[in-house]
Amino acid sequence: MATESKGEFELLRRLLPTLGRRADLLIPPGDDMAELSWTAPSLLVATDMLMDGVDFRPGEHTWAQIGRKAMDVNLSDCAAMAVVPVAALCSLALNDELSMDAALQLADAIRARGETFNCPLIGGDTNSWASPTVINVTVLARSDGSEPPIRRDGARPGDRIFLSGPVGGSILGRHIDVQPRVALALDVNRSLHPHAMIDISDGLAIDLYRILDASRCGAVLNDAALAAAIHPDARRLANTDGTTARDHALYDGEDFELIIVCPASVGADATARLGLIEIGVTCAQRGCWIDAGGGRREVERRGWEHFQ
Repeated sequence: MATESKGEFELLRRLLPTLGRRADLLIPPGDDMAELSWTAPSLLVATDMLMDGVDFRPGEHTWAQIGRKAMDVNLSDCAAMAVVPVAALCSLALNDELSMDAALQLADAIRARGETFNCPLIGGDTNSWASPTVINVTVLARSDGSEPPIRRDGARPGDRIFLSGPVGGSILGRHIDVQPRVALALDVNRSLHPHAMIDISDGLAIDLYRILDASRCGAVLNDAALAAAIHPDARRLANTDGTTARDHALYDGEDFELIIVCPASVGADATARLGLIEIGVTCAQRGCWIDAGGGRREVERRGWEHFQ
């Protein structure tokens, strides 16, 4: 039985011909740098790192699933600011024992997922080491030309807070099968002109606090509205682990839905067309609370955090 050919040069020999080409890519992958013609008024850059044992587990997930997620979490950052992904770079620190087939599955999934969003993989770097695999993707993006990017720091007291979809319980499968809300975010930006936005990577509570801190305001969430935003996965988990479905919705993370903070004047028809779920309002007092029939309780500032 022939020994599998391995090594960085073999990996690149097989990978480079598969990478995307586009008219504005002046120097394609394979040189020291790629050159991309740029005519947009500004360049936006996002980068995200995934680590074996923290963000994925090869024994539970395929390398194709892992590669797709590595691209998706960056595309979700584009959605968070309502911008158009244009191109991506990927750096891989592969475990020494990883097979060539697994490495190609990983890289091909990253490439293919980017191309689904017209965001070709135009370069990167490959290394190996004795430690678990680490994947880093960087995405370049631009505004769509009609509206500026949406930041975290624009919320104002009296704004209305929406979610792009239900949250909680993503560990049952949605954490590895991410659906970046890029198209929705662009539609939201054009039709609702939101004041602030963020994607939920670390948990509804902690990511909402990031908007509130940046905007120097607070929020009051409606208890009944929040209950309507709980994903069925959160309820399934609550039946097995003793944590309430509401706590799963607030603190689980990796939902990759959007928190969208809009002016009070946004119309019900527009938000209904976009399928948004209203959960509360912003206020001048710093902090975050849930209002249940007139009585308020504070929302804990917690979720997923590295380096604890």
